Amino acid sequence: MYFSRQRSIGLGLLAGLMNGLIALGGGVLITPMLVIAGVNPQVAVGTSLAAVTMLSCIGLTIHLLLGGISLGLLSIIVTVIGGIAGTIIGSKVLARLTPHWMLIIFAFIQVFVAIRLIDQGMGLALLGQVVSSTPPLWAYFGLGLFAGTLSGIFGIGGGALVLLGLAAFCGVPVVEGLAIALALNVTNALAGMAQHARQGRVQWQELKFLIPAAVIGVLTGATLAHELPKNAMRLVFGGFFMFMGITLARKGWTLSNNNEKQST
Repeated sequence: MYFSRQRSIGLGLLAGLMNGLIALGGGVLITPMLVIAGVNPQVAVGTSLAAVTMLSCIGLTIHLLLGGISLGLLSIIVTVIGGIAGTIIGSKVLARLTPHWMLIIFAFIQVFVAIRLIDQGMGLALLGQVVSSTPPLWAYFGLGLFAGTLSGIFGIGGGALVLLGLAAFCGVPVVEGLAIALALNVTNALAGMAQHARQGRVQWQELKFLIPAAVIGVLTGATLAHELPKNAMRLVFGGFFMFMGITLARKGWTLSNNNEKQST
C-alpha cells in the first residue's frame, strides 16, 4: 500500500464528491497523488482509470435515478460515439506532443471555458449572453470528439469537458448534462483501464479504502448537484477548472523552462 488508510479515505471522499457534483472522473486528483506517493506513472494512470470507471458507473446510476436522462438517450449515444473516435485521434496526437505543450493547451482550454462559466454564473454577460436551447446532435458529437481526443492525450475520462461545453456554449444547466458526461467517463475510462489491466498496471489494493469512501462522496455530490441553483453550479464548476487551469499552466511553463535550460 502506497497510501495510508486515512489518506485513501480522504482522497476517495474528494474524488467521489467532484464526480457526483460536476462529473469529474477523479483522474486529475488520483493520478498525481499516486505519482507523488511513488507509483510508476503508467501504473498510476491504470489505477486511476479503474477508479474513474467504478465511480462514474455509480455516479451515472445515481443521477439516472434522481433525474433521468434530461437530454435524451440518443444524445448520450452520439456523444459516446464521438468520444470513441476522439480517443483514437488523441492516442495518435499524443505521440507528437511534448509534455509542456500538452499541459499548456489543456490549461488554456480550461481557463477559457471557466471564465465563461463564471461570467454566466455571476450574471455579468461580459462575454455575451448564452440563450438556453436544445443542442443539435452534431454539437454532442463534436463535444464528444473533442473530449475523447483530450482523453486519449491526457488519460482522463473526458466527461467533464462535455459538461463544460454544454453549459458554457449551449446554456444547458450543469445538472442536465451530468448523465451524458458520466456515461462518456465510463466508456473512455473502461477502454483505457482494460488495456492497462491486461498489462498488470492496475494496483487494485490501492482502491480497497479509496472506493468505499468515494461512494459516500458520489452520493453527497450527486445530491448537491440536484439541489444547488443553476448559477451556483456554474460558479462551482468554473471556479474548480480555473484553479486546475492555472495550476497546469504553471507546471507546463516550469517544464518548458527546465527543457530550455537543459538544451543550452
